[in-house]
Amino acid sequence: MKRIFMPANFILIIFSLLAVIVLSPILAIFLGLIYSLIYKNNAQAISTKISTIPLQIGIVLIGFTISTATLIPIIDTYAMWVLLFIIFSFVLSFILGMVFRLNLKLNVLLASGLSICGATAIALIGPLIKANTKFIFISLAVLFLFNTIAIITFPYVGESLGMSNYEFGVFSALAIHDTGSVVGSALAFSTSSVEAATSLKILRTLGLIPLILLINYKFNRKQKGFEFPRFIIYFFIALIISNIFELSYSVIEYLRVLSKTFIIVGIFCIGLQSSKIEFKELNLKPLLIGLIVWIAVIPMAYFISVS
Repeated sequence: MKRIFMPANFILIIFSLLAVIVLSPILAIFLGLIYSLIYKNNAQAISTKISTIPLQIGIVLIGFTISTATLIPIIDTYAMWVLLFIIFSFVLSFILGMVFRLNLKLNVLLASGLSICGATAIALIGPLIKANTKFIFISLAVLFLFNTIAIITFPYVGESLGMSNYEFGVFSALAIHDTGSVVGSALAFSTSSVEAATSLKILRTLGLIPLILLINYKFNRKQKGFEFPRFIIYFFIALIISNIFELSYSVIEYLRVLSKTFIIVGIFCIGLQSSKIEFKELNLKPLLIGLIVWIAVIPMAYFISVS
């Protein structure tokens, strides 16, 4: 009982409860950042144990709330755009890395994270290319910085541009790197944006399969197979179940609230992860590459979302 009322644990409970009660992604990530600055060691221990589990659970639960009537048109409309988007982002980032003379492994990590699904791509590709911890942290730091900016600013950008809920969902799925940050930004804009954002981001995440196969062939031809993110598989299982059994409106609404709660906790954990990132390891080159790619893809994402 005494451990609960230790200052670090007590403030953690207060911060996490406040984030869940308010259900604000922006507040959640700020509270996580503040806590990680005050209690770095505690934040490291929590983020290591919990990691992205709450976000993944939240995304799986969203699968129960999406109808195939929404998903199929998104795939039909945006599949080719997503493919072109991934190729453009990866090639641009990789070429910039060559121009700036980045280490090859750092270049691959950064290009993979910027083009497909952020930290998930880095976590999967890092071991395949035997990247050292420093390169992984640098890549994560760049993505963390831009994802945080996106969660905070994009909802206001969407409002100022008069984007509809659906348009903003598409925009956030294309313009933001990490799956959790996409959902968080969409949730901050409107609950109705989350369905389109999640569906399109899941479609974008599937680009990991060919990318990992190519990278694995290039760097480690003897290694067989890889572990695809399980939460993506569970998401599709949830989607199939919800459409076969036609869940009632009250059940779907309950699952939406539950999903939102897990996502908020997950975004709070994203803030905690800043304690693990050694920002002093960053130099200007990876940041510039991230910024240039972002500046290039944001107008593209907006054009695709409103066209």
